Amino acid sequence: MQVPLEVALMTLVSQPEQCPNIVQLLDWFDFENLYVLILERPSPCADLYEFMEVFGGPFEEMDAKSIIQQLVHALIRCRDKGVFHRDIKTKNVLINIADYSIKLIDFGCGDLMRDTYTSFAGTRSYTPPEWHLHKCYEASPSTTWSLGILLFELVCGFRPFKTPLDITRNQPKFVEGLSEECKNLISWCLRKEAEERPTLEAILTHEWMTANLS
Repeated sequence: MQVPLEVALMTLVSQPEQCPNIVQLLDWFDFENLYVLILERPSPCADLYEFMEVFGGPFEEMDAKSIIQQLVHALIRCRDKGVFHRDIKTKNVLINIADYSIKLIDFGCGDLMRDTYTSFAGTRSYTPPEWHLHKCYEASPSTTWSLGILLFELVCGFRPFKTPLDITRNQPKFVEGLSEECKNLISWCLRKEAEERPTLEAILTHEWMTANLS
């Protein structure tokens, strides 16, 4: 029996030592025309998109920082296990409403790590400019780009780009009141040149991430 790719990816990231910020695969079943995954479900929880819809808009910077820290640790775990999630977005991150802990979910668009990708999978408004310009992209810089989009959405309440032309040409337009450090990190993640974006480790050591925000 061939194991579905999503199952294989989740099995890799669920190996010991398990990451608390990735939803765990508990079991799976193969039926004739479909397969079913049994996953843990934290409670009470919602995805980040739903959370902002229900509770009325963007996060404070301190809360957004906590979410990004946890998400970066989850993505480092994925990378170190050879897994490319490929669909980082607010709807694929669960947040526990009680303590704001998060879990990365939905590896359905994922793939094993390789040098470059020439086919698209994921969410269009999160795609990096190199996909629109060259129809290829790499895992690490495209992951950083998606993190920049997600962080912008968390603190501004909307996504920075609407069309492929926006993605390839425009700079993000921030709402008033954001710290310069937060805007700097987002702008770094959203550099048009893939090689100029930070690594996951560099994001964790950025001044906004290490600052004690009030």
